[in-house]
Order: sequence, then structure tokens, then C-alpha cells
Amino acid sequence: MAVGEFGQRVADIFRIHTEKPELIRAQVRALSRQIPVLYMLLLANAVALAYTHYGVAPDWLTIYAIGILAVVCIMRAISWSRAGLDVSDIAVCIGHLRKIRVLAAAVAVLFTAWAITMFGYGDPYQKGHVAYFISITVVGCIFCLVNFPPAAMLVVVIVLGTFVMFFGLSGNEVYVAIAVNMALVSVMIIQIIRSFYSNFVGLIDTQLDLEDQHQTTIELSRQNEALALIDALTGLSNRRAFFAMLEQTVAQAGPNDQFAVAMIDLDGFKPVNDVHGHPIGDELLIQAGMRLRRILGDETLLARLGGDEFGVILTKGRDAIELIELGCELCKALNRPFVLSNITVQVSASLGFATYPSVARNSNGLFERADFALYHAKKNCPGEPVLFAAHHETLIRHDSQIEQALRKADLSRELSLHYQPVFNIKTGRVNSIEALARWDSETMGRVSPATFFPVAEKTGQVSFLTRVLFEKLLEDMAGWPGSVQVSFNLSARDIVLSDTVEWLIEQITHKNIDPARLTFEVTETAFLRDFAAARTSIRYLRQHGARVALDDFGIGYSSLRYVHELEFDALKVDRSFITPLANNERSRRIVKTVVDMCANLDIDCVLEGIETESQRDAVMALGGRLMQGYFFARPDREPRLVALSDALRA
Repeated sequence: MAVGEFGQRVADIFRIHTEKPELIRAQVRALSRQIPVLYMLLLANAVALAYTHYGVAPDWLTIYAIGILAVVCIMRAISWSRAGLDVSDIAVCIGHLRKIRVLAAAVAVLFTAWAITMFGYGDPYQKGHVAYFISITVVGCIFCLVNFPPAAMLVVVIVLGTFVMFFGLSGNEVYVAIAVNMALVSVMIIQIIRSFYSNFVGLIDTQLDLEDQHQTTIELSRQNEALALIDALTGLSNRRAFFAMLEQTVAQAGPNDQFAVAMIDLDGFKPVNDVHGHPIGDELLIQAGMRLRRILGDETLLARLGGDEFGVILTKGRDAIELIELGCELCKALNRPFVLSNITVQVSASLGFATYPSVARNSNGLFERADFALYHAKKNCPGEPVLFAAHHETLIRHDSQIEQALRKADLSRELSLHYQPVFNIKTGRVNSIEALARWDSETMGRVSPATFFPVAEKTGQVSFLTRVLFEKLLEDMAGWPGSVQVSFNLSARDIVLSDTVEWLIEQITHKNIDPARLTFEVTETAFLRDFAAARTSIRYLRQHGARVALDDFGIGYSSLRYVHELEFDALKVDRSFITPLANNERSRRIVKTVVDMCANLDIDCVLEGIETESQRDAVMALGGRLMQGYFFARPDREPRLVALSDALRA
């Protein structure tokens, strides 16, 4: 090893490693506990040595020097014990270590000089006590300073080095042997200091690593907690965050506080997603969230609850007029066209409000009423906001009564079917008959299908209703001529459940009914729910010989796409296009277009809702052939299978 490198390593032993702040802090913390012990050790050993030399050595060595030493040691010990060092300031810590290094050298020199001076007095026993004092004191001091090698090494070099030289040059064989022994012990002590310090540094590094890992874990946990409350697609709050905030807002609300919950749903999102693909649908949701955020501001909680549904918590009190104005602004923003990857699409939005505490005082009640207001908006005034009001509460209670009545009813006895014919206006004959459900409840009387079917769908009871009604239909069909065609309505839930569709075919086969006599009517709601499942079910029905018709055609979002991809056997034009025919040229053109399209596709076109002679004549003039409505016949328990000559007479 080169001399320069050796010198560098020696100098490094006595250097304070300022590049390691945490190590310096740990050294100061350890020394603050150990230095008071060091001073007490020095004082106790010095007093013992002075006592054995009292009367032999001069008083200035055994009394006055010890008195001064006692005062200094006690004051320094008390000072260190009460210091309460602040290790947060690294510069202060470095200053303490530098002082300790200087004091260690100074104390070592003073005590060494004092002990060598004492060695000149007394008999061999007293001189042996000096050697014992040196060895025991230096070992104790080193252990007190072992966390700080610069000070410990100075003590070893100054004290043991001086005494090794002193005894080694004495010429006395015993003292020379003591010097050799001290030299060997010094080497061992140096190794112990280095080994202990290395372990101490390793322990600090390990603690730092563990602390870093702990902080990393805390940060990851914080990030995961934050991510758990964020919708990954839009960057908005998610459903979990929405309900947590809603519960917190309710819990913290004072007796005079008011706030509102809003539910927003995009009308027409599902067709955009199906036609243009999920990436376009995702981009639409992102842009919709951005539009809502610009209006609501950063201080309002805006969450994507799932799919195309958003939730808002408006903690700032607003009256009914202000809420409706805000709702109109939000709906208007979402009604504007979206430019998505060079594709322009347009959807609309419906919105429902519920206010605290006027309509509910708990989080579940607020959410349910905001959701009901949204449902009411989508059903009755799509594209507009609805504020939950007292009459909505009446509707909820009414729906709840229907739900309970459905659960308790003997549906096999209370449900029945009425039949309404579809006439071929050109032949004057009945083309088919449509089976229409009727429910005569023991507790509620006659309940409209438009009322109880939506409730049954929401509560999961509709599949049971479908099975009861279909069994009744097959029983009726068994007594009719084999030429009679019958149409039967399936709910959106029925058509997406493969079990229900398979059961229908099994029942037809079991009853020996020709599947070609049956037409299953479905609405676009089924395709909005699950297009792939609905397509699979329709194909299954047609493969087994049954026909499928698209009901309420024209009021959905992507009817032409459904006609193209699903190969329906018939379209039923919604009555909303028939009512204004006499006075609305646009309605006439639409009906004419649909009639011609069906003719070109070679599928039936049934025009519903014919209630007046003028409507019949208008439809005939547009090329309509198959018609249904009160003008011809009302639904009846006993189907009318013969032509109605009066109604058909032009």
C-alpha cells in the first residue's frame, strides 16, 4: 500500500463524515446518552487513584486537581444530560461532534499527563494502580465513544500510545511486559472499534432503508387509496368516492344546511359505443366529463358512477329554480355534438335532482330519489332535468305497492291475455293477433301493463311473468286453427337471457305448436342493454322457426343498424308517427320511407295506433298494408279471427 494511500486511510479514521447526515444524527443521539457516563467514569477512577496516592503525592495532584476535575466532570455530565439536543439541524450536530473530538483529545492529554505525574510517587503497588487506572479508564472511555471513532481513536492513540512508550522505555522488565501487553490490547481495541462502528453504520443504513421502504409503502398506499377513489378512464371521482362523500356530507350537515344530489345519464351512448367501437365511446365519456367539470368547477364533486352515468354532489345551497337552470345548462352542454377522432356524434343527457333535507335525510334515500328523478326524465322528458318532488314520492310508493302486490299475487290465476288483431287492409282478413298482458290484482284491481311490467323488470320478476303468460298463450293457441299467427311481447330482460329463450322453444316443442305461428316482439331497449346477447337470442329463435319483430320502431337511436344486422321478420311503426299523419307532412314522409324500406327488404310493416278513419286512409295512401288499432278492434279476451267488414270498408 502506498504511503499516500495509507495516510489517507488514517486521516479518514479521524474525519467526520458530513456526507452522511443520518449517521451524524445517530452518533449525536448515542453520544448524548454515553458522554455523561464517560465523565462519571473518569471522575470515579480518578478519585480512586488520588485516594491511594493521598499523602504520598503532592496535594495539588491528589486534592486540588481532583477537585477541579470533579467540578468539570459533574458540570459537563449535567450539561449533556439536560441538553435535549435537536438533531434536526445537521450543522448543529456536526458542531457537537467537532467539539467532542477536540474535548476527547484535550481530556486524554490532561488525564495522561496527570497519571504519568502520579506514577512518580508511591511504592510498586501504587504504581501498579496507575497502570490499572490507565487500562480500565481507557477501555471504559473507548466504549463510551465507540459510536464516534474519531474521538475513540484519539483516546487510544493519546492514552495508550503514551503509556506504551512510557512503560516500554522504562527499562523495567515488568513495565516493558505491560507495555507490550498494552500495545497488543490497543491493536485489539482498534479492531473492536472498527468492527463495532462498521456494524453501527450498517445498522443506520438498514434503518434508513427500512424507513425508505416504509415511506415508499405509505406513499404507495396513499396513491392506491387515491386511485381507488378515481375513475381510471375519465380521471373523475368514482362510485366509491361518490358514496363516501355523500355519506360524509349527510353526516356533517347541520340543521339548516341544504345540498343537492344530481344523477346524469347520456341518452344514446350505447348505440355510439356499438356502432363506432369502445375507443370512441371512451373518448365520448372523457369529453362529457370535461364539459361537466367546466360548468361545475373543481370544488364540486363530480363522479363517474359506471357506464355512461355521472353523479354530482352540490354542497352549495341552491333553490329549485337555480337547480333547474344548472340542470338545463348541463344538459345543453352534453347535447352539443362531440368530435371524436374525426367522427362527429351527438347524444343527449337526462338529469335528476334530489335535495337534502326536503326529500331525504340519508344518503341512500337521496341517491334513490335522484335516480328515480333521472328515470322519470328519461321516460317522460329526455334531454331535460327533473327535480324530485312530492308527486314522485307518490309514484315511488305506488311502484313499491305494485312490487309487493306482484310478490304476493297468485300470478297464474290473476294474469290473463287479451288479444288484438292485426288486419291486412288489402285482403280484408286478419293477418295475426297480438297477445297483450292483463293483471287483475286482488289488492289493487286492474293494473296496466305499462305500469307493472317496468316494475317487474326493475325487481327481476319479469321472467316469471313472461313464463306464466306464455304458458297461457300456448294453452289458448291449442284451441285455435293452425293458420292463426300470434305475436308475443318479450321484455328487454327476457331477450338477453339465454335460459328464457331456450325455455320458450322447449315449451313450443312440448305443446306441439308450429314455431312459424309465433312472432316474438322486442324493443330497442333490449339492444341497448346488451346487443351481443340480444342478437344471439334473436338468431336462436329464428333458427328454430319462430319470427321476430322490432316493436316501437323509429323512437330509438340506431333502428336501421338493428334492422340491418338482426334480420327482423317485421317492423312495427310506433303510434307516435301515426297520430300526426293527417296534418304533418314530415310524419307522412317518414312513414312512407319505412313502408317502402320494408317492401324492399321483403319484411312485414305493421302500423300501430290506427284510431280514426282519416289515419287509416292516410296510411293506405302511403302504401301501408298491415294495420292495428282501436279503429279496427280493441283488445279482447276472445280473439276476433274474422274480418271486420265495416272497419275495413274504405
